[in-house]
Amino acid sequence: MKNKRKFNFSGAIAIVIAVLLLLVLVPINMAVSYFDKSFDMTAKSTYEFTDTTMQLLEETKNEQIDIYFLYPMDLLRQDPSCLALYYQLNQFDKRDNITLHEVDIDAEPQIESIINPSGTVSLKQGDIVVKHDSLVKHISRSRIFPYKYADADQTNQMTSYAGEELLAGAIKIVTGGSLPTIYFMTGHGEPALDNEYSTVVKMFKQDNYDVKTLDLASEASVPADASIVLLAGPTEDITSDEADKLLDYASNGGNISMLIPPCEKEGRFTNIEKVLEKYEIGLDYNIITETAPVRMMTNRNSEQDASVFNITFVAATDSFTVDLTSEILSQVDSLNGIADGISNTRSLYRTNTSDSAFLEKSALITNTLSADYTYTTKSTPCGGNAETAGDASKLDNLALELAFYAYNKSNGSKLVVFGTDDIIRDPALFSTSLAQTQFLTTITWMYNSDVNMDIGNKDTVYDYLTFRNAEEATSVMNKFIIAPIVIAVFGAIVWLRRRHS
Repeated sequence: MKNKRKFNFSGAIAIVIAVLLLLVLVPINMAVSYFDKSFDMTAKSTYEFTDTTMQLLEETKNEQIDIYFLYPMDLLRQDPSCLALYYQLNQFDKRDNITLHEVDIDAEPQIESIINPSGTVSLKQGDIVVKHDSLVKHISRSRIFPYKYADADQTNQMTSYAGEELLAGAIKIVTGGSLPTIYFMTGHGEPALDNEYSTVVKMFKQDNYDVKTLDLASEASVPADASIVLLAGPTEDITSDEADKLLDYASNGGNISMLIPPCEKEGRFTNIEKVLEKYEIGLDYNIITETAPVRMMTNRNSEQDASVFNITFVAATDSFTVDLTSEILSQVDSLNGIADGISNTRSLYRTNTSDSAFLEKSALITNTLSADYTYTTKSTPCGGNAETAGDASKLDNLALELAFYAYNKSNGSKLVVFGTDDIIRDPALFSTSLAQTQFLTTITWMYNSDVNMDIGNKDTVYDYLTFRNAEEATSVMNKFIIAPIVIAVFGAIVWLRRRHS
């Protein structure tokens, strides 16, 4: 019987094959390492730019853009969870019109005058600043990699990458020519911005809003670049002409925010009421205090004060399109239900209790219901006239609304009104004020300083196995780890014994 020829791969042929593989694979590996070439194999193409970003970069190719990254790129590359940012920053840097700067803010303090000219932003390691001409957009590191819960029990967190959305939006803003502007109205006894409102002004600027003052009486209309007009702490009424200008601004989709604290001045704020009436909201001329010591809080002198009291945030309902309180309520829950407080406030009311077809409105903050389902606040007349004093005297121990939002669906205008300005006054009444957070939430709702690029966040997805118990885990390990090792060892033994056959 004729013997069949067998190939013995343990000899010369095996050596030749190994050498050929080395000759092919080693140069490829060296080339890839030299050119720093990588391939995005992630499910959502996390490392690559979306078509939206590529289109934006094409549209802005003639604009000189500087990106300042406040962290060493080498260290960023060593963190696997940050590779998406590392590769995308490098892609930006490869553009002819974009320059990436690595900045050590502690070692290079002089750079802050370039990337933080107003001095209002608290820069931290890992932050990013996008600059074009004199416009600067700050991106906080915490927003680049936000966390979200991966399961319903909120026990496992997963990292989401928002860097492309934020960087593309920042480029669009700074190359667009201006930041969204918040105008504080003046001329009605309002506090000076650099005195009693300096902290909230700094917060606005940190969130990339420009802040200006507005003497509307001397202007033909609300400035065209006004994103929000804010009337805070007036001690006198606005004029009828100013009210008409505000309403004209609102009819074109404008946003108005009012913080109207109690005022002892006699007479009604007729023209402020005129603006509020368009949104079916009215002012009470009173100051609200708490009669139950358990719901009183301490004032700025650390003294228990009846004018500083617990409040309740109103949960949004499914019938509304706007939800401004869910995040606040989740913070209340995290504090084991401890309520926040408010101070020096008047109450507000609905002038039309039935919602109009085109107008959505809801209270944001109310006084707090006691355990025995009663209200214990007192309403003391303040300012106004005899008629408003009579109305205010009837509000003791009743449910009261202390802040409202309203949204006109027909023209897109938005209005927010609080019965106090203490939530934005210096110094802060509380170290952490949810009422102030609620106010800032309404600002973002009225006009978000971030441009929505519709890129969204890219979640980091990990493959994982879930086992019911330790025995099941051991069984799987035996099948997928130990068994292959045993087979490999057995195969090696067989090969050793038969290699010369």
